[in-house]
Amino acid sequence: MTRAGLAVTLMLAVACGEEEAPGNGPPQSSAMTLSRSEHAAVLLPSGKVLVSGGVASSSLSTQVRGAELYDPDTGAWSLTGSLNEPRNTHEAVLLPSGKVLVMGDAHIGNTAELYDPERGTWERTGNMLGGRMFPQAVALPSGRVLVVGGDPGDPTKPSAAELYEPVTGTWAATGSVTTGRVIRPAAVLLPSGKVLLSGGGYSTPVAGAGLYDPASGTWSNTGAMKTPHEGHRVTVLPSGKVLVVGGKGSGGVLATAELYDPATGTWSLAAFMAQGRTGHTLTLLPSGKVLVTGGRNDTSTFSTAELYDPETDTWSSAPPMAEPRSGHTATLLPSGEVLIAGGASDERSLNSSELYTP
Repeated sequence: MTRAGLAVTLMLAVACGEEEAPGNGPPQSSAMTLSRSEHAAVLLPSGKVLVSGGVASSSLSTQVRGAELYDPDTGAWSLTGSLNEPRNTHEAVLLPSGKVLVMGDAHIGNTAELYDPERGTWERTGNMLGGRMFPQAVALPSGRVLVVGGDPGDPTKPSAAELYEPVTGTWAATGSVTTGRVIRPAAVLLPSGKVLLSGGGYSTPVAGAGLYDPASGTWSNTGAMKTPHEGHRVTVLPSGKVLVVGGKGSGGVLATAELYDPATGTWSLAAFMAQGRTGHTLTLLPSGKVLVTGGRNDTSTFSTAELYDPETDTWSSAPPMAEPRSGHTATLLPSGEVLIAGGASDERSLNSSELYTP
């Protein structure tokens, strides 16, 4: 513990049993059953966390079908039903029914599946209109799910958007955005109900941004970011502004942070992080501050973490994670803690998990 009021709890399996971390925290548990990176995580209505898919092995070359549940009450992981097919770089979204929709795949598949928490099983649902790798998915107030971006395997194809209708299990086209926003854009639901899509690229990152209006099913351009971003992370702040952090730009990995103001449709630079990051996570905390964890640059994977304070537009150091990781997930728990799971370090996937306690 490096600062009063902050703690990081490691949950890491060792050969002789569980390794206990100092300080207070939830009951300790073993690590996940499977190592995984580029997986997806969703908080379920029960308070448990569902983790699905990813890539495993020391070479990050083996796709994972397995799924697991984390129980915050016990600090334990347990296996649940496996995906119908292995997938990574996919997206997972909680539906109003309590089921979880997953779609996308590193092999540019167009299949989608539903997880039923009551039964602990997966079932296939309607296929997307096109295959996608690294798509972005946003749950809309209507209950539908907007999916946009993701590599379609052909840079000449327009970056079409699709809507998933949970009632019928079908997909429908809903307009196209600029072709350049294909790989690793960032999408987020605004307080207005519109969706902001920013950055991405194919061979070159872009700075452009667009707005999707669910009422009309159309896209419109909005102000461009100050810097092109690809693989950046995004969250909506309590003020209604949108914070974009890190990723890759035309000159390499970025420490850049920017703020989007929906009222004016414009971007402004925010204070920069201490180091550039891609493959990191971004989590809005109950305090209104924002936690950034891990990630990597061209040479190293990070265990470091930073906190952004929107009130002062400043970054400060947070306690480092127990081990470096990128391609991990960060899930805000009902307790206000953040569950960090999996990821990769030194070209090997991880099965460890950690808790950040504000």
